[in-house]
Amino acid sequence: MKSAKTWKKLWPRDNSLRLGMEEAIYLSVEVKVLQIFTDNGQECMPDVVWKVFYDRYGIGFVKRYVTYRYFRHQGWVVRPGLHCGADFMLYRDGPEYYHSSAAVRIVSAESRRDVSSFIALNRELNSMKKTLMEVTVIVPEDCNIQSIDSIHCISLTHNTSLTWKTSDDR
Repeated sequence: MKSAKTWKKLWPRDNSLRLGMEEAIYLSVEVKVLQIFTDNGQECMPDVVWKVFYDRYGIGFVKRYVTYRYFRHQGWVVRPGLHCGADFMLYRDGPEYYHSSAAVRIVSAESRRDVSSFIALNRELNSMKKTLMEVTVIVPEDCNIQSIDSIHCISLTHNTSLTWKTSDDR
């Protein structure tokens, strides 16, 4: 009960919209429908906002943004996927119309992947009738990721995991 009261105090009272970093940059740079301001009312240019996010979250922010942008360009509605153990959830028209179709997990090309966590996540998502998509973001060594212009030299690949249930064929 005490934690619920603490949480309620932290919740915004003005019913304002809260955007994630990726969505804020995307709406500002790609769609050009959002302006971002500092606390004292000065407009922040997208490259300044990018630098602030990069300085705070590093390469992780860059990979998340490139992934977010890719799926938005493919026509998906992209939402956070933390509640399902993924980076993002993909919706056809939006969460208010359909359940999510897929979960997106960003994986590193350099490190070995943990097979047991992949199997566990894929199995859990399959029980929820969702597809697991693993995305690998490829950042060239000569790419200056501290600049927003770096998104044009970064590429990604993705793999879709499907699970075949033998019980469905009986």
